[in-house]
Amino acid sequence: MLALLTSSIIATTPAPNSPSLLQKLSSPAPITQLLPADTPVVGLVSTKTEKWQSLSKFELFAQIFNAVDKILPAQKGLNYQTDIKPWLGEQIAFVFMPQKDKKQVSLEDSFLVLAAVKDEQQLQVLIDKFKDSKSQQITERQYKGVTILEWKPPASVSNSPTSFVAAIPGILTLSMPNPNSISRGMAIALLPRYIVTASTAKPIEQLLDKPLSSANLAQNPNFHQITQHPEYSQALFTLYQDPNKFLALFKSLAEDPNLPFPIPPNAINTAQVEQYSSISGLVWEQPEGLRLQLNAYRKTPSLAKVLTPNTAQLLPRLPAPAYSAITGSNIYLQWQMLVTELNSYPQFKDGLAKFNQAFTATTKLDLDKDILSWMDGEFALFFYPTKQGLISSQLKMGSGFFVQTTNRSKAESTLNKLGESIKVAFSGGLSVNTRNIEGISVNSWEIGERSVFAYSWIDDKTLLVSTGLGSVKELLPQPQKQLAKDYNFATATSSLPFPNQGYFYINMGSSLSWIYSLAPETFNTPYFQIFKQVIGSVRSYSNTTSITSRKEQYDGLVVLAPTKK
Repeated sequence: MLALLTSSIIATTPAPNSPSLLQKLSSPAPITQLLPADTPVVGLVSTKTEKWQSLSKFELFAQIFNAVDKILPAQKGLNYQTDIKPWLGEQIAFVFMPQKDKKQVSLEDSFLVLAAVKDEQQLQVLIDKFKDSKSQQITERQYKGVTILEWKPPASVSNSPTSFVAAIPGILTLSMPNPNSISRGMAIALLPRYIVTASTAKPIEQLLDKPLSSANLAQNPNFHQITQHPEYSQALFTLYQDPNKFLALFKSLAEDPNLPFPIPPNAINTAQVEQYSSISGLVWEQPEGLRLQLNAYRKTPSLAKVLTPNTAQLLPRLPAPAYSAITGSNIYLQWQMLVTELNSYPQFKDGLAKFNQAFTATTKLDLDKDILSWMDGEFALFFYPTKQGLISSQLKMGSGFFVQTTNRSKAESTLNKLGESIKVAFSGGLSVNTRNIEGISVNSWEIGERSVFAYSWIDDKTLLVSTGLGSVKELLPQPQKQLAKDYNFATATSSLPFPNQGYFYINMGSSLSWIYSLAPETFNTPYFQIFKQVIGSVRSYSNTTSITSRKEQYDGLVVLAPTKK
């Protein structure tokens, strides 16, 4: 799993008559009990070796682990297997501490790493290794009964953020910086059963200032929602954020001149963030591969944000194998929500207005009123292998778009107007003809004898649009093989929540094969063979969203091939 240690560390030696925090740690306690209840952001990483070793059952991780062991062998300095693994406990927390006042804060003064310790004697060996360093000036002092060791950065080195070296227990070993060559500030504090590290002592002191009587993060009802998740104990990564607390901290951090990259003003929509009470995320292993889930909880229910769930009516009409597919419902409502969001940012608002003007000037149609307003039902956009259609003979790929509407007359009027505009643009070189496929009427836009665009009503409310008459022939009256019955698609989506707002799905195997066919000479080089072996072990990626009046939930799944025997 991910481990720590790097150019920012904190060491502390327990002292007699320690304050309440140390008394509280006299017996094992969850790491979140040490953190303030109003912690704005915390990322929890499991360091249980068996969880990470379990991932080696997948070819992707087996190849990654083997490659890293060969490319990054342990060298001089600190080694995960010998210097960290013997004492490291089962969890690490990456924490942004609460902003204590309205004064500007820096990344170095706000961020710390807190790790569980299973063997304090082994950890002391590492601490002594740092303390024995002769080339760095070390300051040792007491704070609230705790010894804090500090390494001051050389005057010529800027206060850039701490970089933490990661390692996967029992599998991946990375070299650590040599204690004799620390180039940035570092602080270490050793508490009973825990070690704290940071770039400066300030966030450590803030942690030690937390009184015993004050509430901790584990007692926060918003964080408690995460612990009730059925996969919480099995998660590799866990994320918790208090959006409102983080927003205040973010605005202050954005003014820090030492940030490695500038943060533009108004980078976050304050009004939108304030609607939520917490955001949480989990990553865990499941039989198919890696599963990701994010949840955003609203402070108060909001019926205005609830979209009609997608019922997957159009899935049987999508062809298999498909390179990728996107399904959902009510494009018009989703577009309105997106426009509302974009208009809150001046830079996007101006760009959106210019785009609408250009679209109207080209087509003589209004994007909102003429094109999108009637797209209020379910939809499916997909790409699939074919040699038919406008560009398919060269690219061997076709695309199709199904959309349902409650206003067919408006849709037909728009298509007729669009056809007339295209005719004018091609100076009469384009004709619109009606063709018949399996008894179904199809409108085909043709240049000479070549169909470049085609559409058909497959029932009273469902429109099919595709890249030419040849592509439509493969979709009507039904595709020969349906995506809904495809093994890869079923594996990628069966464990995701349903009903939902629709799917995003990409078949990595067929998509990569198509990409490789575009430039075989480039992709068949020895360099790319290694890349193809690694990325080829990813079979598919899929995700979906589920929306209720109380929360928005995102689920993603990476399906991985098993390790080759």
